[in-house]
Parts: sequence; C-alpha cells; structure tokens
Amino acid sequence: MEKPEFLAGSEKRFGNFISNLNDKEKIALISHCADLDGIVAAKVANRVINADFIKFVDYDDINLGLAKELKDNKIKKIIMTDLSINNSEFIKEAEKFADILIIDHHLFSSDLNSGKTFFMNSEGFCASYLSYYLFSKIQNIDKIDWLVACASVSDWCYFKNQNFMKNTYEKYRDKFIPTIEGIRESERFWKLQDDLSLAIIYFEDNVKRVYDLIGEDFGDIGNLGRYISEVRKEINENLDEFEREKKEIRDGYFWELDTKFRIKSYLINFFSSRFINKTLIFGNVDDNIYTISSRRQDGKVNLPELMKGLIEGFEGANSGGHFKAAGAFVKLEDKEEFERRLFNLR
Repeated sequence: MEKPEFLAGSEKRFGNFISNLNDKEKIALISHCADLDGIVAAKVANRVINADFIKFVDYDDINLGLAKELKDNKIKKIIMTDLSINNSEFIKEAEKFADILIIDHHLFSSDLNSGKTFFMNSEGFCASYLSYYLFSKIQNIDKIDWLVACASVSDWCYFKNQNFMKNTYEKYRDKFIPTIEGIRESERFWKLQDDLSLAIIYFEDNVKRVYDLIGEDFGDIGNLGRYISEVRKEINENLDEFEREKKEIRDGYFWELDTKFRIKSYLINFFSSRFINKTLIFGNVDDNIYTISSRRQDGKVNLPELMKGLIEGFEGANSGGHFKAAGAFVKLEDKEEFERRLFNLR
C-alpha cells in the first residue's frame, strides 16, 4: 500500500488521537454526503471506531448549528472525513467540548492542527484511501478494500496509489489500467462505483440509507439496484441537453441545468472524462442558493483558486475542493454577477 505524504498532521498524532478513544466518551463520525468518497471514508473509519453518532453533511452544514447538535448529544470525540473545513468558528466552538480528528484531501489555506484538533491532509489520494491507510494500522480491514478502490475511481484519485489499485482489481478478477479510458473499460469496478454513485443521488436526503445498505463482501449493495435505474434515466436524457445548451467560456464550457435529481456532479464528472483538456463549469439553482461545480482533468487550471476568484466579495458565498475538481455556492442574487465574471475571464 502506498504511503501518503501528509502535508498537515502526522501518523504519530493520528495514533495519539485513536489511543485516547474509550467507551466512556461518545464518538461522532461526520462525513461528506455528496459523493461516494464521503460514504466510503466513513465506512472505513467506522469499521474501527464504532461511532455512537453518524451524520453526513455538505460543506455549508459545517457551522455553529452542527457544533450545537454535537454538544447536545454529549459528543467528546469528533471524526470528520472528506470535508473541506473553512469555518473556523465551528472548530473553535467544537474544541470547547471535544477533540477533533479531520482526515481530508482537499486544498487547504491554513493548518487546523491544535492541542484539540488533529488535522490529517494529503493531496492526490481520496479521503477513503487516506482513512484506509491510517485505520489499517489499527485493525485489519482488507475486506472493504474494494470499496476504497471504488471511491478512488469515483474521485479520479487512482494515480498515486496504483499498486493498491492494481492488487485490489486483481483480487476481484478485474484489470486495472491507470488511464481515464482504461478505468472506464474495467469489467467490474467501473459499473460498481457508478451504481453506488447513482444510489447516493437517489437518496440525497438520506444517504445514511446507502451507507447502511452497503455490505462488506465485494459488490454487496443490498437492494439499491431497484432505485438506480430511475436516476440513470434522467442522466441519459441530460446527455443530449448538454450538447445543445453548453456555452463557451475561456478554454471550456459552462452549462446551467435544471433536473429532478441532483445529478450535476455526476454529469460534470462524465463529461470531464471526455473533455480532458477543457474547463467545465456547471451551475444550478438549489433551494435559495446557486451551486457551482468545476472540473479540469489535465490539471492545467487550479480550480479552487478559480472558484475563489469568481465568488470573491459575495456575502455568504463559499468554495473549496482539490486541484482538478472544485465547487462553490453563492446567493441567488449574485448568480448574474457570477456568470458575468465567468464569461469575462481572460
């Protein structure tokens, strides 16, 4: 298994946090709700820690309200995976009643490590692999290696852990080819991670259902298959919509979509694997905010920096991500100005 280079935190500090866990203190596990990496990272961590409280959230849910919920539940240890945390108020408030472990792979602007917070970050690996690497030192969790491989594919993070990917594919009678085209041609893993991603979309308001239905044996996804076809139908309908409605921006395309299911991230990942050298930015109205996703597979654009610049000065806006994939949200009243900035990029 490849050893990540941690840009923040250390394996020693991780070990210190884990060694201080005990049955007398309640543990909360908080992970990203929007994609397979968040679900699997939580699955990996909980295989070892057996959390008392599990919650899946999006970036804008990391606020003082979440801190209060954890405090009210008498949580003393918080483990967070696959979450880019920019809200320092949440950290400061949560540190008043709990120790915090954060395992993440997004670009970060400040090191969150303190006497109460244990921040582990490494780029180029998905959060599921980082969790798997770390928690494997505590307990043998090889049985769910297939889920970690699926998350690596789903997050397009399979270059730095190629030995792990190759060995895992071979273990389950598949062939690992470390190219975008090769990954899509695999016999088992591509479809499996794709199905799981669609299940998460279907149960967007209760992704804990997906988490609970995923078993440990390879390919065990319970009865999730019955819900996947409905999401796939809408995805297929929108493939042609993109070709008709996409608008040119600097070195890429912008598309605003309106769908029943939240399939924006799925669609932008799909098209980014075909337009490898293009910047893709997709937007949609979601309740009272405008959400934006961006992708660029050839790595020639720093997407977190691009998103940060596009939303600069907007009240209540936020952005984050990793180099080839980033997201943001703004208030609806700032949507028009955001798009003006986007089309005026030089």
